[in-house]
Amino acid sequence: MIATAVARVRDAITDAKEFAGEITLIVSRDRIRDVASAFKEDGFTYLVDLAGLDYSKYPGWSGPRFGVAYMIYSFRKNARIRLKVLTNDTIPTVTTVWKTANWHERETFDMLGIRFDGHPNLERILMWEGFNGHPLRKDFPVRGIDTGARIYPEVFPEGGGPKAGSTGKDIKDVNLYKGEWKHYGVWPAASIAARAKAGTQQPPAPELAAQIAETAKPTEEAPWHDPEMPMTQRLELAKNGSLKDKLFAAMAQTDCTACGWDCEGYAAALATGESKDATLCVPGEAETEMKLKELLAAAGKL
Repeated sequence: MIATAVARVRDAITDAKEFAGEITLIVSRDRIRDVASAFKEDGFTYLVDLAGLDYSKYPGWSGPRFGVAYMIYSFRKNARIRLKVLTNDTIPTVTTVWKTANWHERETFDMLGIRFDGHPNLERILMWEGFNGHPLRKDFPVRGIDTGARIYPEVFPEGGGPKAGSTGKDIKDVNLYKGEWKHYGVWPAASIAARAKAGTQQPPAPELAAQIAETAKPTEEAPWHDPEMPMTQRLELAKNGSLKDKLFAAMAQTDCTACGWDCEGYAAALATGESKDATLCVPGEAETEMKLKELLAAAGKL
């Protein structure tokens, strides 16, 4: 299933391992982008996940301290492959191959300090700017690092009063809450609110808030039987609209003619906040999600 892609970049693959029926290819750090491109062109259009690894306390380990694993999937082949890169510091970004790598790489940088060369916006995504250290490194203290209280003058200007940006121009608050998001506090007060300059329509891109700090590190150090309390409401964080809305919006950007329905009109109605109903081309949520992924892949969105 992967012979074509492997043949094109064989010199960039330093090792191959198989466990539980899944193949992991160890890739040269400088060639990860070439390998990623080869696999995407061979049908592995979906970057399922990207995870950072810290081997500094791994028994008997003598290689580079960090690793990055890329879990990729081909809908056409129904096949999964894992790519892995080892490094001591930086790795080339694959955002030019899979756009979804953007947030994955930012999270890996935030949690482990691995830098991705060429990333368009390599900033923290879970912890706040100014946080000291990278909390999922094995040498990061469980109790954190006390840096004292911090004040963010651009958000809380000295003396209060009218809000002003760094340019001195007036700014206005932008309400980013939609539907039930606001009920679950997915934008906690600890994060810096996204704002827009007066008279403009497009606010700066909102950032995710620090929601991992209270669970990730304690869970890593806790005994296996210690319970954790997942807050499932937080799953709404990245769910902007229903699968139906996402599906029709994706169809509107492709040449889909599965049913002849006016998907472009539906997408336009979504953008203006109007309600519009239709019968899906596929019956269930699972089938809808699969169709959505295929359409996004065809449109180059994955």
